[in-house]
This record gives sequence, structure tokens and C-alpha cells, in this order.
Amino acid sequence: MKKGVKHYLQYAVILIVVIILLCGVFSIVKRLTGTSSTGDLSGNKAGQEETTEKKADNSVPMTKLTVTAPQTNIRVGETMKLDIAHQPKNATNTELKWSCSEKGLVKISADGTLTPSAKSGKHTVKITAEATDGSGLTASFTLRIYPEIDPSKPMVAITFDDGPNPDTTEIMLDALEENYAKATFFCLGQNAGYYPETVKREQELGMEVGTHTHTHQQLTKLSSAALTEEMRKSVDAIQAASGVSPVLMRPPYGAVNSTVLAEAKKHGLCAVNWSLDTEDWKTKNADDTYRMVMTATDGDVVLLHDIHEYNVAAVQRFVPDLIAEGFQLVTVSELYEARGETLDPGTIHYRTDPTTESAGETTAADEEDGADVNDYPDESDVDASEETSTEDLTE
Repeated sequence: MKKGVKHYLQYAVILIVVIILLCGVFSIVKRLTGTSSTGDLSGNKAGQEETTEKKADNSVPMTKLTVTAPQTNIRVGETMKLDIAHQPKNATNTELKWSCSEKGLVKISADGTLTPSAKSGKHTVKITAEATDGSGLTASFTLRIYPEIDPSKPMVAITFDDGPNPDTTEIMLDALEENYAKATFFCLGQNAGYYPETVKREQELGMEVGTHTHTHQQLTKLSSAALTEEMRKSVDAIQAASGVSPVLMRPPYGAVNSTVLAEAKKHGLCAVNWSLDTEDWKTKNADDTYRMVMTATDGDVVLLHDIHEYNVAAVQRFVPDLIAEGFQLVTVSELYEARGETLDPGTIHYRTDPTTESAGETTAADEEDGADVNDYPDESDVDASEETSTEDLTE
């Protein structure tokens, strides 16, 4: 009997040891797997939470967002591709939410193409991109929207020579900006170098910036080397100031010949003279200048100078008045494009006309075809202020 009890006790001890070992093994397995019987029965809740945390850890938020517009202005009817960049490159969610300070004026596609609506003309808006990854990043830019050009309606190209002069050019730009009107500024290269901020503003407002050569030399009297230098320096100076290389040139005194046009072609320049001369440099009177500008007809290229104080009042008056009379104030390039005419390098132009064509205006002029200096005021007859000396702009 005692012997049987002894065997039972041995079996009991062995069983207890086995149970203890099994419990130990189970405990180790539970710690390694991070699960519990409760978690397993409830759909592995603890495991789901850990998986969620791992997904959050694997997402990469944006740390920097930039949106750059290729230009600060646009016309209704045009489109603009925005340059969108973000850091880091492997950001998980790069989707953006776009907004405009005035609802319904622009649309932006997924690839960053901006399109102004038909009703957005004569508005300046703020465009904002917002990251949707929870980072809170935003990027904004301001856009000036000009009305669409209607080729069937009258238009003129107002042009200014000899600038810039901040004291006068800036006020004229104010008048153009206020009325959502455009003009073309034929700058002297040396003056662009003196006042790059004004040239930059011309460009940013959507004005066209052309060259009036570097130092206002009569091109038909220059040597080949001097002619090249006069054009090259002006192109370089205007590009440095505006960020854009000019494609139009206004020859001083309107004097061109085949040699001048051939050199202009080498620099990618088309020569543009005028069809309506206000002779502002001669009258020196705002009322006279105003009356002359108001005689403009559809397709005219109007000549003025933006360096003279007496022209400021004239510009402030005729810009809104021309618009009120139904004229569209456009750049030279816009005028020619709207009328289906080209401005090719090495050619000479004066105006467009929706009813007539002039072959001489679209082909490179020969010596006898080009404007001769005798057709314009001799240097001795031209007021010294017209030539825009350095002193004129630095007093």
C-alpha cells in the first residue's frame, strides 16, 4: 500500500512539473508574439493597433512646398503651366488643394495647368496651393489677369522710347496697371542698366520690353563693329534687367537700311517704327500729346517718350479715354498676332491694318525700301532731351 502511494506521489510531481513547463513555454510564446487570448478572440485588436502605428510611421509627409508661375500675368484665353516642387521627393501624399482669393476665376488641373475663366479679366488674384497630407504646408503667388483680346474690335499699340526714367515711367505704369492696359517700352540699354527695377516692373505687369539700342546712336551711320556692339549691349542689358531677351527693336530716329536689318536679324530682333508720331518731344505739351494720341485708328503703332515729365499727365488721360472709346490697348506683338501678321527678325514694320496688306512691312527692306534718316528730324533739329543723355535721368 505504501508502495502504491509512493508511485502516485511520483506521478503527481511529474505532472506538476510538466504543467509548470507548459505554462512557461506558453508565457514565452505570448511575449514573443505580443498577443493574448483576449486579443485573439476579439479579432486581434492589439495586433491591429500595432499595424496602424506601423503604417503611420511609414508615411512620409512633405517638409517643403513651392509653386512657381512662369509669369505674373496672363490673358483670358491663355493657359499657364505651373512649376510645382516638394521635398522630400519620396513624400507619400503629394496631392494639393487649390484655392483662389476670388472664387470661380481660375481652374487648375492635376498637372498644374492654370486656366483663367472668361469672366476673370481685369482681376488680380492670389492663388494658393495647400498640402493634403496634414503637414499644413501652403504656397501662394499673385496673378494679374488681363481681358481677352477680340481681333474684331479696334486696338492700338502705345509705344514709349528712351526710358526708363523712374520719375516718369513708374507713374505711366501706374496708369496702365490701374486700367489693365498694356504698352510696349523700347528701352535704352544703358538706362535699363541704371534702373533695372523699373524694367523688371514693366515685364511683370505684362508690358512688352524692346530695345531702342544701347546709347541712342543713329545705326545707319555706324561701322559694322559699332553696330554689332550697340545692339549686343542693349540686348544683354535688357535681358539682365527683365529676365527676358527682347525680340523687338525701335531704331533711333527710325533710321534703318539693309545693313541694320541684317544685324538685327543676327540678334533675333524685328525692327518696329510707328504709324502715328505724337511729336511730344517737339510740342512738350500734355494737351497736344493727348489730342494727337486720341486721333489713333485701329492698327496704329503710336510713338511717345516715357522720359519726359510733360507726358505723364497725357498718359493718365488718354489711357482710360481710349478704352472708353472702345480701343483695346495691347503690346506690339499682341497687335500683330491678333491680326494674323508675323514679326520676323530682320524685318521692318509700322502698323497693322485689318483691311490692307503691305508686303514691304513683312520682308527685309533693301537700302531704298528702308526708312532713310532724311525722313526724320536731323540730329541738329532734335531737342537734346529726346536723345536721353545720362544727365537727363540722374538729376
